[in-house]
Amino acid sequence: MKKQRRLMALGITAVMAAGLLSGCGKKATPENLLRDMQKRAEKTESALLNFKMEMAMGDGTNDVSLGMDMNMETTTEPEASHGKGTVSINMSGMDFSVETEMYSVQEDGEYVTYTMTEDQWTREVTDDGEMTGEVDSIADNVEEYADQFVLAEDLVTVNDKECFELTGELDGDLFSEMMQTDMTDSLAGYGIDEETLSDMVFPCTIDIYKDSILPARLYFDMTESMAPMLEDSGVTISQCYVDMTFMEYDTVEEITVPEEVAASAADGGSAGGLDLPQDDSYDDGSVVTPAEPAEQNSDLGDSWESYTVQINDTVLTLPCTIADLEAAGVKMDTEYTPSDYIVNAGEYELAWFESPAGDSIMVDMINTGSEPKEVKDCLAGSVYADAYSMTEGDLTVIFPGGIQIGTSEADLLAAYGEADDVYEDEEYGNSYYWYGDDMFVSGFNASIDPETGLIDSLNIENEG
Repeated sequence: MKKQRRLMALGITAVMAAGLLSGCGKKATPENLLRDMQKRAEKTESALLNFKMEMAMGDGTNDVSLGMDMNMETTTEPEASHGKGTVSINMSGMDFSVETEMYSVQEDGEYVTYTMTEDQWTREVTDDGEMTGEVDSIADNVEEYADQFVLAEDLVTVNDKECFELTGELDGDLFSEMMQTDMTDSLAGYGIDEETLSDMVFPCTIDIYKDSILPARLYFDMTESMAPMLEDSGVTISQCYVDMTFMEYDTVEEITVPEEVAASAADGGSAGGLDLPQDDSYDDGSVVTPAEPAEQNSDLGDSWESYTVQINDTVLTLPCTIADLEAAGVKMDTEYTPSDYIVNAGEYELAWFESPAGDSIMVDMINTGSEPKEVKDCLAGSVYADAYSMTEGDLTVIFPGGIQIGTSEADLLAAYGEADDVYEDEEYGNSYYWYGDDMFVSGFNASIDPETGLIDSLNIENEG
């Protein structure tokens, strides 16, 4: 889930920056097109655009693809943006999609971003530079790369209009500037830090409207640059691109955050290090506390590959039934996932199971059959637990080897040994991944709270 959210943040910040990208042109040469494009764009007051991102990979047996499709509107005075779209995942034939929406505005001299995922709004304060970037310098830098671009002999069509097309390459430093600081922070969660990004080169296509000499489309093909980073894990990447199409200019009215959004948004803190008042239960380090010694049932396995998990006093082996979960003392939240919700063959649906006091775990309800089934007849293929969903104290979740929320990072590694993948992040904390024979449907992962060095989320899955 954390990866999915980072992926959402990556796409949203990319499109915010692209919506303000400058450039213009009169003569049909790369130098003049990029230089003059800037002059025209500096005079625009708003833009409507579409952002798409796709990544597809596989290990020779199974494939997984991630996608984002977002429609955006931006204004320059005042600086603001609004986007709405879908983040989707296809994994071994199972489809999952999340509707997402965002607003970025100025409030009392601060840049504030409201983001909606899974029907929950959050509010986050960001630094000026992180949110908007240096638009003029970005455009100037693009012009400096003009000698690396070639102008196509024929015009192309974008948004039913004729366009000049430039093809070339941009290095990772410029890509990082164009995609915004927030995006590069998110990439760091996938093992791509600033230094690594700087060494990359991305093929780029820039389409420019012939009639207005304004940006029409910006396309980055990241496939070949990303592929070497995944080779060691046995994963090949077949597609990875960012595609932004600018539909209209100077047609957007003022962008404002609806009152109901501002009123319902949970405070996500400050990305720029500002000290904001927060609910004590979500303050850094206050939720994740050292775990008490686990009272393990003798049926709980020592290895994560046992695919066992102890809920209260009952040990379950994945996959298991809803009846098994309910017998352990949790009940499915049917307001979020109706029990008669239809799950297609080979697909899954997320469900939450709650204790009487309101602590909860998240579960993938999978349909392993050949015909559609109601979710109540599907199997639970995973169990995800995190510190923020278990604050009431009446739900115990123990993973193999006695690992639980609040276990130390050192004890986690002592129990399970060297992880197959490790993602280190000073802001979000380290994440560890162990994979089963089929890495897309079985495995274990744990995330570490950066303030305490204790586990703040755990997930075990066996969905094959």
